[in-house]
Amino acid sequence: MKIKSAIYAMLAAVMTLTSCSDNYDDDYKPESAVRTLTLKVESDSYSNERLNLGASRSTTEVTVESNTRWAVEVADEGGWCEVDRTSGSKDGSFTITVRDNMDAVRYAKVTVYKVDAAGVKESEGSRQIDITQEMSNVRLSPNSLEDFPASDSRSQEFDIVSNVAWTLTVNYQSEGDARFITITPLTGMSEEGDGTFSGTGDARFSMSLAANRTAAKRTAILILRSDVATYSVDVSQLGSEYTFDVSPSESQVVAAEGGTIRFGVLSLSDWYVTQAPDWITFSPSEGEKSDNRVETTATILPNTGIEERHAEIYFQPRDEQYQRVSVTVVQRAFSFGFTVSPYEGLGIISEGGETRTLSIDSRFDWSLELPSWVRADRTSGSAALSEQTVTLTIEPNTTNANRTGTVKVIPQTTPFGSVVDIAPASVGVDVVSLSVTQFGGREPAVSVPWLVDGYTQTAATVEFNYYSPFYDITSAGVEWRREDSAEWTRAPFEVTDPKEGTVSVYLTGLNAATRYIARGYVVYSDGMVKTGAPTVAFSTAGQRPAEDDNQTPD
Repeated sequence: MKIKSAIYAMLAAVMTLTSCSDNYDDDYKPESAVRTLTLKVESDSYSNERLNLGASRSTTEVTVESNTRWAVEVADEGGWCEVDRTSGSKDGSFTITVRDNMDAVRYAKVTVYKVDAAGVKESEGSRQIDITQEMSNVRLSPNSLEDFPASDSRSQEFDIVSNVAWTLTVNYQSEGDARFITITPLTGMSEEGDGTFSGTGDARFSMSLAANRTAAKRTAILILRSDVATYSVDVSQLGSEYTFDVSPSESQVVAAEGGTIRFGVLSLSDWYVTQAPDWITFSPSEGEKSDNRVETTATILPNTGIEERHAEIYFQPRDEQYQRVSVTVVQRAFSFGFTVSPYEGLGIISEGGETRTLSIDSRFDWSLELPSWVRADRTSGSAALSEQTVTLTIEPNTTNANRTGTVKVIPQTTPFGSVVDIAPASVGVDVVSLSVTQFGGREPAVSVPWLVDGYTQTAATVEFNYYSPFYDITSAGVEWRREDSAEWTRAPFEVTDPKEGTVSVYLTGLNAATRYIARGYVVYSDGMVKTGAPTVAFSTAGQRPAEDDNQTPD
C-alpha cells in the first residue's frame, strides 16, 4: 500500500508541473513545450547578426520564424532607422528602412523579443541585428583648377571617389557657349548620352579642352551628383590673344517687317560671311584684316510665312588659327489672326425680325457680304489689334415660307508694316460664312409621322411632332386613307401646348391586310389648317408587310 501511495503522489506531482509550466491562452499556445524565435535577413551585407549598409537610403526584409508572439524594438540616435511593424504572431516579416547618411558613420540595433500571453517581452531567447551605415563619400579630385591657357588645347585627369551611385555632367555658362570640353571615361564610368556619365563607385576620367580662338574667357562647371551629396569644380579657359571678334555676338531678333542689323568685325585675319539664307544679305559680305573694327550691315527681308524663322550666320576667318563666330538671327512672323464670333452661324430668327452682333478680331482688312434681307451698321473694316463689332438687323419675313441666307466675313489683301501686301489665302486665312434662318409668317414644323408598335387588323396608332414658335396651335390630328383611295379621313387630337408637342392618334375601323397612308395636320388659332407634307405608309395585320413597312422612328 505504501508503494502504491508513493506512485500516485509522483503522478500527481508530474501532472501539476505540466499544467503550470506556461500560462498560454488558446490562440498563442505553442505547438511544443519550447517556444522558438529565429530571424532570416534578406541581404548580402548581413553576417553574424551584423548588417552593414551603404550611405544611400535602403530597405531590408527580415523574416521571422516563430511559434509564439513577438515584438520589435529599434535603438538609434536621430530616428534614422525605422521598421514597418513592431509586433507579430508566429511566422511573419518586417522591413528595416534607413535614411540617407550625409554625416558620420552611425549605428543602430534592432531587437526581436518573445512575448508571453500576458504581453510581457522576454529577453531570454531574443534576437538582435546590429546595423552599421557608412557615411557618404562623393568628391572630385583635384577639387579646383587654375585658368587653362587659351593658345592650345589641354587635358586634365580626374578621380571620382564615391561609395554611392552618381552622375557626372558638364554645365556651360550659357546655352550659346561653344561646347569646348570633352569627357573621356578611363575606368569605372560609362556614358549615358547627352553628355551625362554615370557610375556606382570610384572612377577616373580625362577632361580635354579645345583651343580657345576667341578673345573672351569661357567657363563651365563639372557637376558630380548623387542621392546624398552634390560636388562641383569650376573650369575656366582664358581668351586668345589672337583676336577674331564680332559684335554683337548674341542672338538677334528682328520684326516680321524686316530691317537691318549692323555688325562690327575686329579681326587680324581676312574674313567673310557664310551660310546666310536668301532672306538675309550682307554689305559688305567680306573684309580684310584690320586693327580697327569694320562694320557690315545685314538686311533682312519681310517674313511673309506663317511661322517665325531662324538662321545661324557664320563670320569665318580665312586664317585657320582663328575660330569662326556664329550669330543666330530670329525673325518673327506676322500676326495673321482672323476670328469671327459667333463662328458657326447666327441661329434661327423669328419672322418678325431681330438683331445679331458679330465680333471680328482681324489683322486683315475685311468686308461683309449679306443676304438682301439682312442689313449691317457697317460693311467693312480695317485691320486692328482689338475686336470690332458689327450689328446685323434682320428684316421681317412677310412671306409664308422660311428663308435661309449666308453672312460672309471676307478678309482682304492687306499691307503689313507698310512693307509687303499679303493675300489672306496665302497664309491659310479663309472667308467665314455664317448661316442664318428666318421663319415664315405661317410655317410651323410638322414632322414625319410614325407608326407605333402594336397595330392590329383593325386599328393602329400614328404619332408626329409639331413646332410653332410664333403662332398658337389649337388642335391637331392625323389624316388617313387607303392607298388605293383619294379620300382622306380626319382623326382629331386635342393639343395641350400651343407651341410644341407630340400628337398621338389611335385609328380604328381599319380593314385587315390593307395598306394605308397617314399624315399629320395642325390647326392655327384663327382656324387655318397646315398639313404635313411627309406621310407614313403601313399595312394592317393579316398579311406579311412589305419590306420597310410600319417603321417607327429611332
